[in-house]
Amino acid sequence: MIKTICVLFILAVVVFLGSCGGAHSIGAGSGMGGAQLSSQPFMAGIAHVAGNYGFTQENFLLEGAERISQLGSSSIFVYLTPSFRTDYPDRKAGMWPAGNPATLTELAKTAPYQKVFALPFKTIVLTAYTFANQDAIAGFADATDRAKGEEQEFYDLAKYLYQHYAGSGKTFVLKNWEGDWIGLQGYDTSANVSDTMVTSMISWLSARERGVTRARQDSSTSGVSVFNAVEVNRVLDTQHGLTRVINAVVPKVHPDMVTYSSYDSTAGQNQDATSLTNSLNQALHIIKQFAPDPLGLGDHRILISEYGLFENTYGNEAVWRTQTILSTAKAAGLAGAFLWNVFDNECKLANGQAAPVGVTPGAPSRPTDGQCRGLWVVRPDGSQSLVLGALQKYW
Repeated sequence: MIKTICVLFILAVVVFLGSCGGAHSIGAGSGMGGAQLSSQPFMAGIAHVAGNYGFTQENFLLEGAERISQLGSSSIFVYLTPSFRTDYPDRKAGMWPAGNPATLTELAKTAPYQKVFALPFKTIVLTAYTFANQDAIAGFADATDRAKGEEQEFYDLAKYLYQHYAGSGKTFVLKNWEGDWIGLQGYDTSANVSDTMVTSMISWLSARERGVTRARQDSSTSGVSVFNAVEVNRVLDTQHGLTRVINAVVPKVHPDMVTYSSYDSTAGQNQDATSLTNSLNQALHIIKQFAPDPLGLGDHRILISEYGLFENTYGNEAVWRTQTILSTAKAAGLAGAFLWNVFDNECKLANGQAAPVGVTPGAPSRPTDGQCRGLWVVRPDGSQSLVLGALQKYW
């Protein structure tokens, strides 16, 4: 009898553990999209944010997304922020609502985003900022109401994505903009992220993570994934003992994923493929060292959210640089890498002023190819960059 009771007790413990920690881990990692992401082929995606030119009069968000889809990419990176009208002018389309949305979910429900999400993209990466707080991060830890507002908007957005896109096979990755610049409150790479900013960023990014996690737990849908990511961009600085988001913030937040804006390891300081490979691998090793893996995604918990080649500086070097970045990222097991940008967003006019966003053909403020830096897949004259061929090998 005592033996029988012991056996029953052990079985009860096993069932209890399975229904708590074990089931949550499995449900989050596979049943709620982890397996979907892990089994997905390496993504060679393209960003579309605030380019200085376009070719139609339609809503600029939709024009760029349609162009990326037409080129053949199944992955896209766009912004979902209160600055949507600036990043993506409506031009003559009349698609943005007359009044401003009050939340991220309301913005996601607008016609341009609905049309973009309906395109045949398997993965959609979104730099997202709430209407509650926008990008005001300093002092975040001192105001609990701000954290509640942040968490609620991310919960509502993730819950909407889970429900509305169930069965679509789509993966949504919600992230911040380059976290180290936020933490440094500027661009002084010799400085540490201050203790107060570390605390504020942990509070801010944890609120976003809680929102997405709760939405995942409250959703019983399948065939769609929603992940929260923390973006880092000054990873190699940690080798010099500096405080950065990857070593001071990410381990405390436990994000689903880490996205890496990779210019500190992939920009022009590398003169050949070997040095570029070594530099990028060094950065990825650091990220893997500090990034938790709460959903069991393995190396797929990391993706390169930005690399840019400045074709007008590098010329044909842009091709081997693209090939090297993509092959290195794939070999490291990453989920993918996103090229910045379908239309260059760093063009300057003859007077030295930055070109406006989404300028149409024939307009006086439209930049020429030579007035841009070459962060493009499609040039102002309509021709396509040679780097497109490197991307197409992964499609």
